[in-house]
Amino acid sequence: MIKFNSNFQAQSKTEDDVISVSQLNKLAKSALENNLPIMWIKGEISGLKSYAHLYFDLKDEGAKISCVMFAKLAGMLDFALENGTQVEVRGRVTIYPQNGSYQINVERVRKVGLGELWEAYSRLIVKLRDEGLFEAKYKKTIPVFPRSIGVITSKEGSVIRDVLTTLKRRMPNIPIIIYHSAVQGNDATMQLSRAIRSANQRNEVDVLIVCRGGGSMEDLWCFNEEAVAREVFKSQIPLISAVGHETDTTIIDFVADLRAPTPTAAAELVAKSRKECLDLVNRLEFNLVSCFSNLTNDKQQRLDLAQAHLKALNPLNKLANQRQQVSQLQHQLRQVIKTKLAKLTWQVDLYHSKLRHLKIDVRPVHKRLEQLQLRLQRALHNHQLQQQQRLNNCLQALTLLDPQHVLKRGYAIVQDSQGKVLQSVKHAKHHARINISLADGSVSAIIDKQHTPQQAELI
Repeated sequence: MIKFNSNFQAQSKTEDDVISVSQLNKLAKSALENNLPIMWIKGEISGLKSYAHLYFDLKDEGAKISCVMFAKLAGMLDFALENGTQVEVRGRVTIYPQNGSYQINVERVRKVGLGELWEAYSRLIVKLRDEGLFEAKYKKTIPVFPRSIGVITSKEGSVIRDVLTTLKRRMPNIPIIIYHSAVQGNDATMQLSRAIRSANQRNEVDVLIVCRGGGSMEDLWCFNEEAVAREVFKSQIPLISAVGHETDTTIIDFVADLRAPTPTAAAELVAKSRKECLDLVNRLEFNLVSCFSNLTNDKQQRLDLAQAHLKALNPLNKLANQRQQVSQLQHQLRQVIKTKLAKLTWQVDLYHSKLRHLKIDVRPVHKRLEQLQLRLQRALHNHQLQQQQRLNNCLQALTLLDPQHVLKRGYAIVQDSQGKVLQSVKHAKHHARINISLADGSVSAIIDKQHTPQQAELI
């Protein structure tokens, strides 16, 4: 039973609130995705459309639902989808908010019935593993040079031709015995078990290859049957499983003594090529020579040790050894002194390096000083220009106020005999001597008449 999240009602709008259609679709989408788990759904495909993604309807007798499988996941399908195909899809039920359509976002698709096969496969894997049928300690060693090879497969398929061609090419002198068995269908399980038992009873081969070509899980199902797996485990003859392609894995692959990715690869494993045989002979020869050489070296070392022991008993040799020891000690002393000096030299260089790193780098300061000096020169130049301009303005104003400049325009300065400037007619006395300053000199005069603006009006 599916239980809805109680928090959804608490988060939903109250009775009097108004929401938009977009908000409603988002609420419905959230409710479905948060409360319905990812699940397997069975039905028939209809209305299949393939664009970048796959769009189709999944229906049964009473209802249908839209489905979408995005391109990345659709590219991983191992069979083509067709209308009318009964399938099981795994995905999440959701709502497309733009149009409010109810749909399934599909993650995986399998044909109807494969789910039961996978469950049976998984149960048998666990059962046999718990019984220890997969443990490495029960695996038998594949012979390097088998005297005869047995092949369990169908005589009518192309697999047997590939295996025989490979075996004859690599080891043409080894007998090959074929134990015919169906490798697909209802009788395949019984025939495979009987072929394995027959090969063990006849005991005429050193290794067995159980093989067939690739196919779907249903095609390879006879190799997943418990009866076949137990016959493989009971086989006293080393057995190689070579069923399907490299990506196909059956239960007998776990039980067999060795698993080959393909039937041809299995033939190459049991039938060594001429080059491999020569390489093995060369390795054996190398090992033999190495053993003999090691034995000779051991004897030579023992002889050298005996001779050295004999020499050690000679007093002259003992004295020579002591001299040699003194020489070695002197050499070691020189080496110690040399090493010590080198270490001290290295430490001095290290300290010099540290001192160089501790020196203050004045280049940034010098650069800053140059910048400040340039700014100061510019400021002084600007200040000088400003002061020069002020001086010029003052000189111009002074020139305008210069009495001499006024005199050049036709004016004159009148002074009495005391040198006092006469600024009014009232200050000018009759018959008084005055001095008149002009632009190019001065003249003296005697006041004869006085004229005022009032007198001019009367005249």
